[in-house]
Amino acid sequence: MLTVVILTKNSSDTIEKCLESVKWCKDIVIVDSFSTDNTPEICKKFTDKIHQNTYTNYGDQLNWALRKIESEWILVVDSDEKVSEKLQYEIQNLFDKENPSLDGYYISRKSKFLGRWIYHSGWYPDYVLRLFRREKTYYKQRKLGSSAIVQGKTGSLKGELFHYPYRDLGHYLQKFSRYTLLSAEQMYDEGERATTLGIGFKPILRFIKDYIFRLGFLDGKQGFIICKLSYYYVFMKYARLWEIQKRKSTK
Repeated sequence: MLTVVILTKNSSDTIEKCLESVKWCKDIVIVDSFSTDNTPEICKKFTDKIHQNTYTNYGDQLNWALRKIESEWILVVDSDEKVSEKLQYEIQNLFDKENPSLDGYYISRKSKFLGRWIYHSGWYPDYVLRLFRREKTYYKQRKLGSSAIVQGKTGSLKGELFHYPYRDLGHYLQKFSRYTLLSAEQMYDEGERATTLGIGFKPILRFIKDYIFRLGFLDGKQGFIICKLSYYYVFMKYARLWEIQKRKSTK
């Protein structure tokens, strides 16, 4: 049996399209982080399996969800994603023929930014491990994001997840401060330290890598904006890492 798991919090802008794309699955489980908008009401149109749990981090929330489910197979879809028709049919065929021979499957994710699908700039193909056997999988505990760890053989599917991460630049900037801080804290916890050289040159190297070597220039104006934002993101996370180091050293 396959269960679709979706994490939500104030996801009313995107959750209905997400759920429409997975309604072919008979078992949909929502784990909501106490939304204050009408996200739960929208979800009730598609499933009655709606759980509430306080959000600490992505990995912890998904590990909590996996403990609530008995299905052998799990498909994780974020609330700002849609399962493409090609991916839907591929997954259905995978389970119609026989029990899948592998223990996990990577899925490529295609993102739309400022009205354009992005095919370069370090954004595509963005492979994420989202389909897996529940009993052989867990998520790392990380402050920002997490990847599924499958204890077994993995492969990849050809169908895509469609990703709509930001409504506009304002929405991007709303997330920017939180993400750079969490990233800096994670780096500090893992023993990484910021240097003047790193703060100065790593953002430049990131822009060159994404815009030139990862062909960001082929994504037009959106690609240029993405690569410049990535430059600033790297600069800020290392600047904030330096700030954390300075604060810790004075205690």
